[in-house]
Amino acid sequence: MTDKKPKDLPRQELMELAAETLRKYPGSEIHFKFTCTHCGARCTLADANRLYERGECGDCGKLTTITKGGFRLDLKI
Repeated sequence: MTDKKPKDLPRQELMELAAETLRKYPGSEIHFKFTCTHCGARCTLADANRLYERGECGDCGKLTTITKGGFRLDLKI
């Protein structure tokens, strides 16, 4: 396994890519990801297809303003 840092996209670019992806794979779900600015943990938002302004870290419990991130695509075919 490699120790690669995720390539996060700026918020607007991330939302555009997510919308394009959902159009391409209708019915699928996207779970947005962000990196905690406090402890560096990679976090995933629980609610599908929702990118919140802030997210709570599952490791340290602190809030991070989400200015950039990525996502996981759950295909529903």
